[in-house]
Amino acid sequence: MTILKIIIIAVIAVVGLTFLTLQKNGANLLQAPGVKERLQVFLTSNTAKTSITHKFGELKPAIYDINEERLYKKILHTATELGWEILSRDDENQNANFVVRTSLFSFEDDVYVQVLFVDANKSSLSVESHSRKGRADFAANSGNIQALLKKLM
Repeated sequence: MTILKIIIIAVIAVVGLTFLTLQKNGANLLQAPGVKERLQVFLTSNTAKTSITHKFGELKPAIYDINEERLYKKILHTATELGWEILSRDDENQNANFVVRTSLFSFEDDVYVQVLFVDANKSSLSVESHSRKGRADFAANSGNIQALLKKLM
């Protein structure tokens, strides 16, 4: 009976830690398309990318009321504020690569940002985030993208 209690407590602890991590990373489990589909993505994928047609609303890119150059400068500043390390940047083409380190184990995620032209006074962006290790990111890459997009607003 004691071994069964230990197993039950261990399972509850693992499930609890998983959900706390997902919550910390901004998994938005209760939003569309629902818990099942979100868990399926966050527990089997180590990448996230913005897309106009993304099924997760928080990963659809916004249109910003500033030109490309100003948005690019704002991204560089915002990434620095978030504590992201700039790996490389191409000012001419307005894209940059960053490294984001997790707070607990210092896992590294690579984030690529490309500013997109919309019109003379509007721009958007494409953001990709990939974990260097592991097969599941527990929504960390989605969280990286959300952190950037939220600070840009």
